[in-house]
Amino acid sequence: GRERGRGRSESPEPRGGAGGASSSVSRSIAAPRAPTVKKARKEIFASELGYKDDSNPFGDSTLTEKFVWKKRNEYLQAAGLYRPTDKSQEIERIEGKIREIHQVKKRRDEREVERQLLEKQRAEHDRERHQELFDEWVDQEDKFHLESARARSLIRIEQGRERPMDLCVKELAIADGDEFEDMTILETPPYELFAAVGLKEAEDMLNDIELNLKADKDHPAFWKAMLFACQESVDSRQREKSGGPGFGAGVAEGVVSEIHELLSSKTQSELEDMLIEIKGSLKQGGASMD
Repeated sequence: GRERGRGRSESPEPRGGAGGASSSVSRSIAAPRAPTVKKARKEIFASELGYKDDSNPFGDSTLTEKFVWKKRNEYLQAAGLYRPTDKSQEIERIEGKIREIHQVKKRRDEREVERQLLEKQRAEHDRERHQELFDEWVDQEDKFHLESARARSLIRIEQGRERPMDLCVKELAIADGDEFEDMTILETPPYELFAAVGLKEAEDMLNDIELNLKADKDHPAFWKAMLFACQESVDSRQREKSGGPGFGAGVAEGVVSEIHELLSSKTQSELEDMLIEIKGSLKQGGASMD
């Protein structure tokens, strides 16, 4: 005949991590619906694990039946060591096995959470690494284009077909100690380059300035000032094209030259002082404002 059992008859000591499962099992066993160990076992399997003889993931129709190791019991009985278990011991043994199962499930769930967390961290790391690689690639590509543009500027200078902004690059290079076959430089201050150019030429110069601002890390203040002056020239040409005053709203054409003469005669520190004074006057307002 078939022999069934569940191992040792001694009940394992309860573990702290499965107290909830233990109390749930005790309530199930103590219910009046479990007058025998066999029925108690069936109820425990159904309530705690959701397993029944006719419905379990193992396809075992005798899942809730007790396995009895007959040969072992016979040897123990022959040696005078066999001790039959009573109802309370059997229930304790079932409780212990259920606690072990719950603990195994808990550890499995914890490992699954840890695995998902590890996968998430790995995915985030991969995304960050890919973003770093992409940013490095973009930086290298920008650096290549900027260096190429600077090289083209120097080539145009050596071949005598330089653009106005190329001459600015040349002047800065000479100031840094470089020498050229032709040491010719601009005859006028750089900001005056924009005074006699049309809209299209001013826009082309603006693009050159923006490129040099990115490429030349040694003279950012110069290129920022040139960018401001050129942008003002572009805005002025656009206003003239639309029929408005070239210098800006509220400025009479007759005083434009006076404004240029006033500002061009000032040093950088004097211009900065004027800027602070003008901002203070605008902030205060009042009838004295002209």
